This record gives sequence, structure tokens and C-alpha cells, in this order.
Amino acid sequence: MDPMTVMTAKEAEAVVNVKTSSMVKPAIMAHRQTMFLSNLDLGWLPINNVQRLFFYPQSPFNEYSSLIEGLKKSLSSVLVYFYPLAGRLKMGESGRLEVDCNDEGVEFREASINILFQDLEKDGFRRKPFFPKLVHEVDLSADETYTRPLLLIQFTAFEGGGICIGTTLHHVIADGNSFWHFMTSWAECSRGLPLSKPPQHERTVFKRDNKSTLSISFKAHEIISNGIAGVKIFKFVSDNSQSDHINPCSRRNVEKPNEALEKWVETKRKTEVIYSTFCFTEAMIQELKQRSRASSSFVAVAAQFWRCAMRAREVPQEESVYFSLFGDCRVRVKPPLPPTYFGNCLCIGLAQTTANILISTDISFAADVIQQLINSCTSEDQINYLIDWADSPDRSFVKLFREAGWNYGTNAVSSPRFPLYEIDHGWAKPSDVQTATMNEIGIMFLSCAKDGGKSICVSTCLPQHQMDILNHLLFCSSQ
Repeated sequence: MDPMTVMTAKEAEAVVNVKTSSMVKPAIMAHRQTMFLSNLDLGWLPINNVQRLFFYPQSPFNEYSSLIEGLKKSLSSVLVYFYPLAGRLKMGESGRLEVDCNDEGVEFREASINILFQDLEKDGFRRKPFFPKLVHEVDLSADETYTRPLLLIQFTAFEGGGICIGTTLHHVIADGNSFWHFMTSWAECSRGLPLSKPPQHERTVFKRDNKSTLSISFKAHEIISNGIAGVKIFKFVSDNSQSDHINPCSRRNVEKPNEALEKWVETKRKTEVIYSTFCFTEAMIQELKQRSRASSSFVAVAAQFWRCAMRAREVPQEESVYFSLFGDCRVRVKPPLPPTYFGNCLCIGLAQTTANILISTDISFAADVIQQLINSCTSEDQINYLIDWADSPDRSFVKLFREAGWNYGTNAVSSPRFPLYEIDHGWAKPSDVQTATMNEIGIMFLSCAKDGGKSICVSTCLPQHQMDILNHLLFCSSQ
């Protein structure tokens, strides 16, 4: 468990010096083409980007210059297979965004910071105020000209050795599964290995050109099974009675991404929040599974975190509280997609109850709700309806949450299955991996443990006094 972030005088004075910036292009220029972006891609357009920090000790046999040269060379090689990352967004003739696979490249920035890597190691890589400076400080989601690269890499050298590789990926091009697929493949190229799992870019399964688009609503339905009362699961349903016409997805007359995001995220409180990471050991998880009667480790941990986070945030009893997640649906679309499909293929799940019901009932109640939510959001009809729902110019996941009445909620993102600590470029595995930024109060950011065991780590951000309460509640067996 990480204690709360405390800023020392040295950390407050941390300065990142950007030395050079260049474009890394595919080693073999791909045949120029335009790539279709599915509705499941475009729904992520207003969302902030995927930013990760990989901390590595420096190899005693390599200077920074040789490490950088090797990383650029392997990046150039892997982009031959992941060529959409070297392209740019553009507006198609139909008014729909697409990817121009033009090989313009990935931006690679070289920087240094006046902080000792050893100090981070001694402190267990607890989050520091300067961490956001270790990635490109740009908002790709607010780029109205589509000139920015879809992937940006920052190599930052620490004093006394040690580096950080910071990545910024535009969410419209890939989800978490695809991001980690790319990072694993890049590391393979760095070690001189052939790609074990080349990406698949076929996207015709998502095209609706020859299908009549249904009018879809996102509505809440009461749970009546298993004796659960006072809970609603949001589902996509066909609503042919709606009078509004469904148009092809475009950017015309759409709320600007940064404006939409500000309505979802509690931006005014960002300066007040602190970050903390909690580790649920295998023994803790087994105890939670027994108490909650959960079928999986995720459900058990999520149920405990949801209840404790809502208590820590001191939500009024009559207020609605939500739990949301995004499930990988590659194997559930028709025809099924392979695990190597590169793009976004996530289905949303959203459940609602009241703070009083969630907190006053046993943890098994929260576990039952989350399990039913998983079952609901990953069904084939929900995925198909989601694709049709997103086929409107003013629909995004941000707006969907707002229309559902989101105020107090826990959004579970990422996965403990992702191989964070296997991204080895040839000199070492990461000493630590973190997300550079979190944009939601009380988010539930899941990751695997460093030791490779069955522990699950959960990172979140909250105001100081709420984090203190959460820290007290989370591992109490009575909660």
C-alpha cells in the first residue's frame, strides 16, 4: 500500500529538459491507405489519452545514446506491423474520421530530469508531482486539426542513471489490449526477436454500410433475478419509436472533446487530489472471495473497492451511486475477432443503486451486481446495439455517462492481466510501471503486481481526507 504523496523541496523543483524531438517512421514504408475507424473507436475521441510510465534501471553496458538508438531502431521495425500508429487522423469525404496511413511517424522525444533515479527506488516509486512531465504534455483529444501523431514517446534520463519511457497513445486508435500488444511487440523487436503475435487490422465486422441502422437508447432496467432489489443495469435497447434520425458518425456540430470531458471529470478539484495505490495480496483476495461469494478475483476486489470508495466520499444516503466497466468483446462479435485485433473493441457496462443500499448491505450484494453487470455488458446483443448506438454524430462515452446521471461512481479501468512488467527491451524489465495521469475522482485503476503473482493493485485519486478514510476502510474485514 502506498502512503499519500508528499512533495519534497527537491521534487517541487524537478525540471525536465527536452533536448531533441524527432519522427520515427516504419523501416519499410507501407502501401498508403485509409483505415476505417469503427464506432467503437470513435466513441473514445473525447477521452483523454492512454499515458503510461515505464521506469528502468540503466544497463551498466550501455550509454544513453546507444539505448536511444536501439529503441528508435526497434520502434521503426515494429511500426512496419503496427503501421496505423505512424499515420494521422483525417476527415473523410463523408464527414467521418479515418486514419490516413501515411507513414508520417511516431514522435520520439529525448529529455533529462534533475532527479536521482535512486531516490525513486528508495521511495518505492511512490507517485511524485513531476510524473506528468515524463510524458508529452499535450491533449491529443482536443486536436481539431488532426496534425498530431497518434503515438508519442518520451525517453527521460535521470541523474545517476535510470530512465523513464513515457508513452502517450490516442485512445481513438487502440484500447488497452491493443496498447499492451504493441508494447510487447516493440520489446520483442528490441531484443531481436520476431513478432510472436502480428496484429490483425481487418475491420469489416464493424462496418454498417449495408445494414439498416437501428434507433438505440441506453436505458436502465431493474434487476429482479437472484433476489436483488434496488439496482438498475443500463442496457442498450432498440427503440424504433424514437423520432430522431440516426446519421453517420461525424464531427460536425459535435461538442468539442475537451468541453465534453470537463463536464465528466471533476477538473476543479484536480489540484486538491492525491494519488495512492493499494495492493490486494492473494490471501486478501481469497478472503474477499469467501465473504462476497464472488466467482472471480476481479469481482471480489471491485465489490470491496466500490463500497469503501463510496463510504470514503461520504455520499449522501439517498444519492445514486454507479459502477462502470469496459469489457473486451473481441470473442463476442460476429464473426469473432482474434485477440490480436488492433483497435478498440470494448463494451460498456453501467450499474446504479443508492448509497444507502450499497453501503448498508453485505459485500455479496455489490459482488452480485458487478457479476450481473459483466454478464449483461458482454452479451452479443449489447455489443451490436452499442455499435449502432454510436452511429450518431453527437454520441460519445462521455455523453453517455452524463445522460445516465453519473455523479458518484467507480469506473474500473485497465486490467491485472496486462503484462506491465514484461516489457523488456533487452537490458532489464521495468522496475515500476504507472499511469501518468488520472482524470476521475475515485477511479479504480487495476494492474498486476511486480512479483508476477496473483495479487491485484488498485490505484485511485481522491481528496486527502477521503483518501485517509479509504485507507482505513479498504482492508477492514468488517467492511
